[in-house]
Parts: sequence; structure tokens; C-alpha cells
Amino acid sequence: MALFSVTYDLIAAKDYDALIDRLKELDTVRVQASHWLLSVDNTAKEVKDHLAQYIDDDDKLMVIEFSKKPVFTKANAGTNAWLGAHF
Repeated sequence: MALFSVTYDLIAAKDYDALIDRLKELDTVRVQASHWLLSVDNTAKEVKDHLAQYIDDDDKLMVIEFSKKPVFTKANAGTNAWLGAHF
């Protein structure tokens, strides 16, 4: 499995339940309001292309593959458990 950081800026106030629901269906943890960690058997481009269908053309989306355990301060609940399961 590859590990990814997924972040986005949704430009206008719109309904993004589909994007959030899709992220929740995957092996993810939401570490901040618009930042998720994801584990899948795909490339960063494949993840970006898949998630891009859930946002608008003016929105921003970034997918970064990582292999070292991230460090953080005050992430959302569940972050430590998710990282523990993947490292």
C-alpha cells in the first residue's frame, strides 16, 4: 500500500459531501479540516484523477506520496491510531 497526503481548497461555498463521503469510504484519517492521510494501491496521479471528479474546476487539490511517519501537533482524533496501523 502507498501512503498519501491529500489536501484541498474548495473555493466557493458548495456541497462537497460527495468528496468527503468518498474519502471516508477509503482507508483514510482526517487530520485537519481539509487534510487527509490515505492508504491505497494507486499512484499519486491516479488518486488525484479519481478525487478530482468530486470537486469543481476552480478548486485546488494536492496529493503527495510519503514513506516516513509524519510528525504533528494537535491533529484530529484518530490520527495516532491510523498512523500506528500504517507504520
